[in-house]
Amino acid sequence: MNVKTTIELPEHLLRHAERLVAEGRYPSIDSVLTDSMERMLGEQDAEDPLTDMAEEIRRRAALPADQWVTWDGSSVAARIKARLDEKYGSPE
Repeated sequence: MNVKTTIELPEHLLRHAERLVAEGRYPSIDSVLTDSMERMLGEQDAEDPLTDMAEEIRRRAALPADQWVTWDGSSVAARIKARLDEKYGSPE
């Protein structure tokens, strides 16, 4: 649902938006502003590390079980555990 509003723009931004419409890149000044706002929202989402982390966790959780790294002494897991034990002490 669109909502009508009134805004004030600096003259140079209005002229730029008018130029984009005149060049045929946008059908109206409204669409220039809407596209700009949508891009800003997209950039915010892309810059959110928690969003990226959540997507990576979901991606990894969806992997088949045979692709998971086991914690049973495999070389990677053993090295990680040894470094954690070194830094924080053994949990035992």
